[in-house]
Amino acid sequence: MKQNIADDVLKDTRVNSFHLMIMFWCSMLMLFDGYDLVIYGSVLPHLMSDWNLSPVAAGFIGSSALFGMMVGALTLGSSSDRFGRRKVILTCLVFFSAAALANGFSQNTTEFAVCRFLTGVGLGGMVPNIVSLMTEMAPPSKRNIMVTIMLSFYSVGGVIAAILGKTVTPEFGWRANFLIAGLPLLAFPLLYRWLPESISFLAGKGRLSEAEPLVRRYAPQYQGSVVALEAVLGEGKGGSSQSRVAELFKHGRAVDTLLLWVAFGMCMLMVYGLNTWLPKLMAASGYSLGSSLSFLITLNVGAVVGGLCSGWLADRYGGKPTLILFFIVAAISIELLGYKQTPVVLNLLLAFAGATTIGTLCIVHAFAAQLYASQVRSTGVGWAAAAGRLGAVSGPALGGYLLSQQFPNTFNFMVFAIPGVVAAIAVLLISRQVHKEAGPVRTLASSIE
Repeated sequence: MKQNIADDVLKDTRVNSFHLMIMFWCSMLMLFDGYDLVIYGSVLPHLMSDWNLSPVAAGFIGSSALFGMMVGALTLGSSSDRFGRRKVILTCLVFFSAAALANGFSQNTTEFAVCRFLTGVGLGGMVPNIVSLMTEMAPPSKRNIMVTIMLSFYSVGGVIAAILGKTVTPEFGWRANFLIAGLPLLAFPLLYRWLPESISFLAGKGRLSEAEPLVRRYAPQYQGSVVALEAVLGEGKGGSSQSRVAELFKHGRAVDTLLLWVAFGMCMLMVYGLNTWLPKLMAASGYSLGSSLSFLITLNVGAVVGGLCSGWLADRYGGKPTLILFFIVAAISIELLGYKQTPVVLNLLLAFAGATTIGTLCIVHAFAAQLYASQVRSTGVGWAAAAGRLGAVSGPALGGYLLSQQFPNTFNFMVFAIPGVVAAIAVLLISRQVHKEAGPVRTLASSIE
């Protein structure tokens, strides 16, 4: 029996402890992600001094983790549409935590770069899956804000990494920061116990006995049959990874998919370029190393606020206009950082830059998740993130090249501002609505119909 309960469940399902539990654990995973990625930028000045690294070499080492994230997004990131969100997330947690811990024992640049690459593989596989899980398990009326709250914890991790870079490194050396990065391994038993599988995935695979208790926790007021889930999501069964990737380009979605990839790439170029090189860029402008690390903290604090605001704005006005606004503000604020400013204006610009670059990563992931139906959602987000990693890889390498050429800082910041304009144009050209063939955005509530 197929019952249309969209009005009842979509409207009446309120955020409860079950949704908050999922958001908490996914947020912790994003915090680990932010710490592991920003940590390199926070220790980079010390690493360059200890190992006598050139800016170009340091840039390529920084890119190794981001290249790993691209590999992880393409492989582990899309594999959960076949194996399940929970299993892949837990596997990635062990993988990236162990690799980050190993970084603390690296004896040369080759070992360090390999460990950074492996860390990136685990992180790249995890992020698309926690985005998909949170999108599918959040009440639709609060989906954007819950996804962006979760993703904003990337910046919380970045703030922690920057603070430890200022406090732990001078006392214990840069290796201590990577030993701390192994602590997420301690969270594995808790996540194994409390992190649920996606209901949409279970229903699509016909695993209704596992889905039913989760349905009751997701929407306690719903009294209908869970069998309806299998009828709606049956098309999610089977299908090769190649067919799921091909689905991203069918039914007129090809242009939107490519434009989404451009937006991801430009956003990540700004994010990882600034997070890697901001302390060195600010030092090149005459600031001390200590104050330059403080600017990294300001950047990531701004990102937390920006991530939260982007979710609220997207729920109120839509993801597309919010993204366009944020990308334009990002371009302007980054460009102005290249000029001498008063301390107050400088910190405001850094906060705006963080809010509209790192903070924008929150809403762009949520925006991507809502372009695709549940059976290809992780594939869609994973491939968009993987394509974006080309920009992420380019960011640290580009920063290293710019510094090695000793260009004026005004020029360096202008180069990092241009991607914001390109991203705004790409989002503007994306179709306003999800294509009908893709089906509705399948959270649990929209699946029980």
